This record gives sequence, structure tokens and C-alpha cells, in this order.
Amino acid sequence: MSQIFKYIVNEGLPITFIVFYCVGLALYFSPHTHHLFMLITPYTLVLVAIAIFSHHKEWNTTTVAVLTGIFVLSILTEIVGVATGKIFGVYEYGEGLGAKIADVPIVIGLNWVFLVYASNSIISKYTSKNILITIGAATLMLLYDVVLEKAAPLMDMWLFSKNTPPINNYIVWFLLALLFNWAIQKFKVNTQNKPARWLFYSQLGFFIIIVFTVYIKK
Repeated sequence: MSQIFKYIVNEGLPITFIVFYCVGLALYFSPHTHHLFMLITPYTLVLVAIAIFSHHKEWNTTTVAVLTGIFVLSILTEIVGVATGKIFGVYEYGEGLGAKIADVPIVIGLNWVFLVYASNSIISKYTSKNILITIGAATLMLLYDVVLEKAAPLMDMWLFSKNTPPINNYIVWFLLALLFNWAIQKFKVNTQNKPARWLFYSQLGFFIIIVFTVYIKK
């Protein structure tokens, strides 16, 4: 049993993520378990993030400082954004992401950290040039956000006042992604992490399926 557990949390973690999100889809689409899905969503995001960062290869003061900086700056930006409607547009968070600070779910900061880290890991697998990694990872995050913005209202994560995010939402998202990925490259944070890449793909596929399935029924 211990060998099976070790496999699941190490070599088998990518497969575990795929199975995990397939189960999530079943919970989401079943009327009997949809409410349960909504309740456990923020906890599952924390759980998978812990799984990812337990596989990080080089923990040091610089890495902790950079990731913490991304967490704090993203949270502060979201707080100002929600309060003023001047950064991302006029929007508010629902109850789908759990506990909040100043109307912003705490898990949002963790999600920013994961997305920067994972997108950087994906692009840096194919090139070692800092500029290409920074721009490529930011672009990948932007594509992710295009899908996520469609899925978020369906999962009670957040909702824009006019249901459709304004263009500045995507511009600011891309600029923040550039800044955060620049910091990752500047301070040489090692993002080579296979499970992180697979979690990114699994989450993106999860959101695509939800959006496609819901909208095709309309």
C-alpha cells in the first residue's frame, strides 16, 4: 500500500490529476453532488497547489521571496480592482472560492502563483531564452484566462457587471503575467516541475469541458 501511495504522489501525480479532475466533472454535472463540488472547490485548489510545490526542486530564500511577492502583489491588485473597478473592470467575487479578505478570495493569490509557476515551467521546457520564456508564459496565461473568464460565472467564482470582461481585464492580466514571469526569470527560480505542467493542462481541459458543455446546451 505504501508503494502505491508513493507512486500516486510522485511519478503517478500527472495521472492522479487527470483522474481528480474527471471526478470533479462528474461532481459538477450531477445535480446530486453539484453543491458539494462548489463547497470543496477552494480546498481542492489548495490541495493541488501543495502537491505541486512539494515537487519543487530548489527551495531557497530567493524562491520563497519571489513566490510570496507574486502572492501579495496579486492579492493587492485584486483588492484595488474589486474596490475601484478601474483595473480589471467592474466585477465581484462570488462564494465559489471560499474565504475572502477585502472581498477577494485568499486562494486567488495562490492561483496567481501557480499559474505563473506552471506556465513558466511549460515554456522553459522548450527554450532557455529569458525573453521568450517571459512572453511565452504570459501569452499562455492570457489564453488560460480567456477560457477561465467563461467558466468563472458558471462556478460562482466571479462575475463582471456586464457579464463580459472588458478589454482592459485581458491587458492588465497580460501585463501582470509579464511582470511576474520576468521576476521568475530575473531571480532564476527553477520551475522545472512536471506535475505543475500536467496540473495546468488538467485545469485548462477541465474548464474547457465545462464551458463547452454548458454553452452547447443553450
